[in-house]
Amino acid sequence: MTGTTSDRPRPAARRLAMGLAGTLLIATVAGCAAEDDPIRARAGDCLEARGKGGKTSEFHIVGCAAPQAAYKMIKKADRCDDITNGYALVGTRRHLTRLCLTLNAKEGDCFYQEVGFPTGKASKVTCDPSATYRITKVSDGTTDASVCGADVPNWTKTPDVLPRAIVYRHPARTLCADRP
Repeated sequence: MTGTTSDRPRPAARRLAMGLAGTLLIATVAGCAAEDDPIRARAGDCLEARGKGGKTSEFHIVGCAAPQAAYKMIKKADRCDDITNGYALVGTRRHLTRLCLTLNAKEGDCFYQEVGFPTGKASKVTCDPSATYRITKVSDGTTDASVCGADVPNWTKTPDVLPRAIVYRHPARTLCADRP
């Protein structure tokens, strides 16, 4: 033997060095995430749902004024407070984060809804026959579906009926939707 035990790294020192290397690798990978990666989303950021099919898991951060900005992130959480909130799961297989979403809608916006809301993908579209619904009114600060009309049902109770109210509890907001 040419070396002594003092020449070899100790097991604890080796684990520490490996742990630091792993930490640097994780930090490097996280630092390389694209600017539009939804894992970077913060409350108030807007997202576009991309990908094929009605239950896409491919989301990207876009400017809220962008025509494709169909969703606004409310918060990151283990679960969303409201069944009206859509959500996106982002992250790795070992650690998924749920982004609680609302429609990024203003009066006059039209959407094409694939499958059912909130699990289906919504896309902003022009207000033509391809649209599923048009937002006719936005009432911030209220969860009262009657702002859309006395007989207009809440989305969660009758998802395929138009006109309808889309009521979010957190933050309080009611969207009125009707035919395009």
